[in-house]
Amino acid sequence: MGRQAGFTLIELVVVIVILGILAAVALPRFTNLQRDARVAKL
Repeated sequence: MGRQAGFTLIELVVVIVILGILAAVALPRFTNLQRDARVAKL
């Protein structure tokens, strides 16, 4: 079975799912850090 150039659909879906999970975990923490920094600055 020859390896075709580029990504298969399954690989793209897996990467998108992983990025989505990371974003869902990281964004709330990032917004909390911003809010805490703004409060501390005041």
